[in-house]
Amino acid sequence: MLLFCGCSLFGLRDVETPTESRSHFDPPVTPYIVISNLIYAINEKDVNNYLKCFVDTAYTTKRFVYIADITSQIQYPIFSNWTLSNEKTYFNNLLSLTGSNFSYLYLSNENWNNYSDSAVYDADYLLRFDHQKTNVATALNGKLRFIIVIDSKNLWSISRWTDIKLVDTDTTWSVLKANFSN
Repeated sequence: MLLFCGCSLFGLRDVETPTESRSHFDPPVTPYIVISNLIYAINEKDVNNYLKCFVDTAYTTKRFVYIADITSQIQYPIFSNWTLSNEKTYFNNLLSLTGSNFSYLYLSNENWNNYSDSAVYDADYLLRFDHQKTNVATALNGKLRFIIVIDSKNLWSISRWTDIKLVDTDTTWSVLKANFSN
């Protein structure tokens, strides 16, 4: 008995701080949750959750397709064959030059068309990334269209993303992707 009393084996200890930051990602059982997860991934700057918003070819025959705005397609040849690998590289590079700085995605004028195996989502966007690359805008504007599909696990994800420039003076998401793609 004396052995146990002198030792703090069963006593309270200080709370340890988490080794990883907590992030928000819900199983995408509806197309709406995909959009919510994407917003959280950007706001939290979480590359893993960001990539989980896009199709996984292990569970669907769909492949990820990104269509840049027309101006960016002409200006940046990288968009002729953009893949999920490019998406991951761009986002990692962006995060490496953002650090703890502010990031935010705001979507407005949302429109949904839902079908049994897919959904079409249109929205105007304002994306803000306070990165450290001085020759690239930190505020981006445009319109996006997502084709969101269901996979064999009954989870939804983005299979096709179209970026659209609404105003000639706007800098679109495509410009950000091109400038952080290598």
